[in-house]
Order: sequence, then structure tokens, then C-alpha cells
Amino acid sequence: MIVRNSQQLEKIRMAGAINSFTLLLLQKITLENFDKINAKILDELSFQIITTLGGKPSFKNYKPPFSNNHYPYSITVSINEEIVHGLPTENKKFKIGDVVSIDSGTNFEGLHVDSAISFTIGEKNKKIVEVCEKSLYIAIEKVKHGTYIKEMSREIENFVKKNGFNVVRQLTGHGVGKTIHDDPEIPNFYIPEYSKRFYNGMLVAIEPMISEGSPDIELLEDQWTIVTKDRSISAHFEHTILVKHSESEIVTRISDETFDTFYKKVKHLVNSYIK
Repeated sequence: MIVRNSQQLEKIRMAGAINSFTLLLLQKITLENFDKINAKILDELSFQIITTLGGKPSFKNYKPPFSNNHYPYSITVSINEEIVHGLPTENKKFKIGDVVSIDSGTNFEGLHVDSAISFTIGEKNKKIVEVCEKSLYIAIEKVKHGTYIKEMSREIENFVKKNGFNVVRQLTGHGVGKTIHDDPEIPNFYIPEYSKRFYNGMLVAIEPMISEGSPDIELLEDQWTIVTKDRSISAHFEHTILVKHSESEIVTRISDETFDTFYKKVKHLVNSYIK
């Protein structure tokens, strides 16, 4: 999508604030209550949070091209070897040492954003999370009008490999805006012949996905969850970016002031789930 006017931009920024708030709050809740909750609780809470703040979960009832079914949840919750699309079910619980990745999309008045975070419960496996997050911000620095996408992709791949991890090559970032997944594809690795560029006003979701071991993947029998083939630990970060001529804008970021304002509106919901 190309953002063409201030009305679209305002909606995109609101969607970004809601999505960022939701992920940060779910991370906080998980870290503080990991032994008392499960992924289903996070999913139910995410729906309540997003809708209370005026949005709609972009993932809920979405039908991606790789599945015959509509997605029944509001977020994905992936743990350890689960790279993306982990189902937020009641039997998915958390323990010390887990790498937890939560992915969420928000639709605000017809326009979508997409972002994801990973975090560890405890001190184990922190390096893969730190490297994945850093690779995202290195990539964002390269996102400017006229830049070849492959140049940004090379930065991610080089940084990840230099730190001893591998980029998952069968999954990519993507355009976003009028739909939750749109052109162009945004690879996290260098493809010399890939000739597409970033353009001013373009809205894209950049999302490095990396593994501790093999970059090869496997789709589980649930037809949603994608895991590392060798079951090695993985991590996933994502931001929606508005491309500009100089410094591009991270749309899925929220100020402390806005976070506090939103929290006041949903605190009663959190208290009803977390006792």
C-alpha cells in the first residue's frame, strides 16, 4: 500500500499504537504470570484489548494462501522451535527458558498493521532474541525511498550470520495496509536478482525470523504452525514501516504516554483474566 493522505496516515498510526500496546502488554503479563496462564488467555485478552481500543484483530478469520481454513484466533503464540503461526491454545503453557514469540495485526477503520515480538522467560536463550531484534533495527535504518530491498535484506543476513545464527529463507516480510498481507515480498536474505525498491509512502512489514540451527522449516499437522525442521530455537521480530525519503517511520511503536492512556482503558480487562 502507498499511504496517500493524512486521513490514511492517522488511521495507520492509530492501528500501530494499538498493536504495539497489545504486544507489550501481553509480554508484560506473560513475564509476570507465566506459571499461571496459557496462550489461550493471551489470545482472549488480545481480542478484548484491540476491540476496546477501537480496532479489530486483523488475523481473526483471515485466510492466507497456504491454508484451506480461516484463522480462528486474534494472535499467534509461538514457543522455541515454533517460528511463526503458533496456535494460542489452552494446552500451550509457559516455563523458564522458553523463547516466546507473539505476532499480532490490527485493523483500524479498514487499514492494517502487523508486528511481532520475541522474549525469553528467564535468562536462557537471550542471545538469539537480542540478535533477531537488532537485525530488525539494522534493517529499518536501510529503509528509504529508492533503496533496493535486497540491500536491506543483505544487512539482516550478514548480521545474523556474523552472530552465529541462520535466517529462515522460506518466510519473508511483506507489504501491508489495505490488507494484512500484500506485495512486495521483503526477504531477510540477499537475492542478487531481486530488483524491487522501497518508495516514498509505501507501507511494509519487515520481519526477520532466525534459527539457532538449520534454517529449514516444517509445517505441523495443524496446518498452521511452522517450526524449524531440526527443532532448534527460533526468534521473530516485526515492525510495520512507513517508507520516507530520509528516515522512515516505525508505525508499530508507542510512546509511554499513550501506553499509560491505553492501559487505563483496559486495566479492568487484565484484572478479570489475571487474578
